[in-house]
Amino acid sequence: MSKYIFLLLSVLIIFIFCLTLVQNAQNIPSFDDYDATLSFIRNFYFEKRPLLQRTKLLFSFHNEHCIMISRTSAAIYYYIFQEINFTHLVLYQNLFLFGFFAVLLAIMRQQNLLSFPVVLFATFFLFSLSFWQVSFYYWAGIQHYAVFFFSFLCLFLLNKTERPGSGSFLLAVLCVLLAVCSFGNGLLTLFLGAFLLLVQKKYRTLIAWSTISAVILIVIFLSRNPTQIADSEKFNFEWMGRLLFTFLGSYLFVNPSVNTLYTTNILLCFAFGVAVFVFWLWLFFKGYAFKNPLLYVLFSMPVLTGIIISISRFSTKAAGGIAPRYMFFTAVIPVMLSLILLDLKILNKKSQQILLIIGSMIWMSSFYNNSAALKFSNKELVTAINVWQKDKSKPLINQGNLWDYSDRLRWAIQNDVINIQEK
Repeated sequence: MSKYIFLLLSVLIIFIFCLTLVQNAQNIPSFDDYDATLSFIRNFYFEKRPLLQRTKLLFSFHNEHCIMISRTSAAIYYYIFQEINFTHLVLYQNLFLFGFFAVLLAIMRQQNLLSFPVVLFATFFLFSLSFWQVSFYYWAGIQHYAVFFFSFLCLFLLNKTERPGSGSFLLAVLCVLLAVCSFGNGLLTLFLGAFLLLVQKKYRTLIAWSTISAVILIVIFLSRNPTQIADSEKFNFEWMGRLLFTFLGSYLFVNPSVNTLYTTNILLCFAFGVAVFVFWLWLFFKGYAFKNPLLYVLFSMPVLTGIIISISRFSTKAAGGIAPRYMFFTAVIPVMLSLILLDLKILNKKSQQILLIIGSMIWMSSFYNNSAALKFSNKELVTAINVWQKDKSKPLINQGNLWDYSDRLRWAIQNDVINIQEK
């Protein structure tokens, strides 16, 4: 009887998430959409460019990221419908979340760890509103969901690969290419895949994988434009540490509205983030990484992502660690921790029940608080565009170049790329 309760609760959580998604996804650009989507459509379809240049546009870097999946998806949508509808694109990008969930279930089954309580625990964190910016805004979700979907699928396929040239190996190579073209941390999959094959002593496959990885890294290095690094902000290890450890524990962040609870919640995230980092190192030095390399490299993916973010965004300190646009990556941490603890026979039935109670409390608190944050953000975006339509000197969003954003939106409306009506 209990397994049907677990299944019903899992379905209910996913249904609530989907219902919230349908009700709150809106057809307006936000933040990076002005550049990564609207400006790209103008450059790709409306400017007279040779085919080679248009192809290069798909693979050109957006800041430090290759976002080919994001651009290609938008380009295909525009080609079919002759407009950009961000509501539809947001719904589409969430298919990668469901794909990622399916990959996790396949990994659980392959590791003999699949059970109804484990699935329910995973739904608490993967169908949460803690990373609402990823779920509801195209510029984030299409990159973050896609990179973890392709990266985890790649590593899962590599784990099954016995020889280079096999179907699973070729699919793994395709997946890592798509991961690299989704977001910057997709590059981690190249190194984690090499570690996985090395531990498994699949030397022929490792040679083939390393050769392909080297080619990918060389192409990326040569295609990137050198950027100027500002000297005004000297690297600060303390700030980096604040961001890293808060990030690694941010799956506990529920965005409370009371200031005292807000600060306490951040400190709790920091403390658990330290524990996650220590546990990750302990697993390596105690040999678990060599006993079950697949679970270890999958756990390493969000940890190493946190290290990269803390280096590149160190100036945001602890606040950067609880940014909703990054928190999908950390939502994977408790799921992988539960699988590893089960594999180590540390979790028993009673401790699983305690974790499910804690997970449900985190999900409910996060959903309540972040639904308010989502609705407030959506209202701000709509209000800004309504005000802008009446007075073009008003800012569209608080960050960025007002005149660039204004020009891109005006162009998109005039050319029927997007249909925005006053709300």
